[in-house]
Amino acid sequence: MLRTRHLFILCLSILGALAQAEDRETQKVLDKVQKTYEKLNDVCADFSQSFYWKLTEETQVVTGHICAKGGDKFKIETPEQLIVTDGKVLWTLNKMNNQVIIDHAENVANDNPFIQNFMQKYISEYDARIVEDQSDNGETCILMTTKSGEHFVPRLWLWIDNKSNLINKIVQQDVNENTTTFEMSTFDMDVKLAANDFKYQIPEGADVIDMR
Repeated sequence: MLRTRHLFILCLSILGALAQAEDRETQKVLDKVQKTYEKLNDVCADFSQSFYWKLTEETQVVTGHICAKGGDKFKIETPEQLIVTDGKVLWTLNKMNNQVIIDHAENVANDNPFIQNFMQKYISEYDARIVEDQSDNGETCILMTTKSGEHFVPRLWLWIDNKSNLINKIVQQDVNENTTTFEMSTFDMDVKLAANDFKYQIPEGADVIDMR
């Protein structure tokens, strides 16, 4: 009986050490990613975003192009929409009806990986672990789960390029089990962007709704 108890304690000790080692490895990966994004000044990429609704089992896919500067300015363009912010003002153009909505930039959701505090939010509010069977030599998959259990998105997965430390794919699952998948490709980190690229000129004849 005593020997069995010692064996049980030894197993617990080994499991604890393995968990700590895994936590250290996960944190190491996240630290590299955070530092990479903090250093990014000008960047552009193509993306695809898919929305899966659990209740109706329907999927919608949107493709587009995103450019970002300085961690707070970005421009996202899809066939139907253009979203631009200079870090203070947010303009959203609906190309289908030529309507522009103006809002404060701070009201935009922080789910854009090029926004300065994107990683910090998840690192501070979510637990993280590496998913070995979803990782390979080229990418590391990290599962992040809410610490409080109060987030609308209780878990998400990040696929991180091991060479560039950039996020290639994000999968978010909300409390209703709806899934959003955001994939990025053709990163251009040599692009030169000006601050004026993120100042939107409202087209003549547009229907303007100012929410500020």
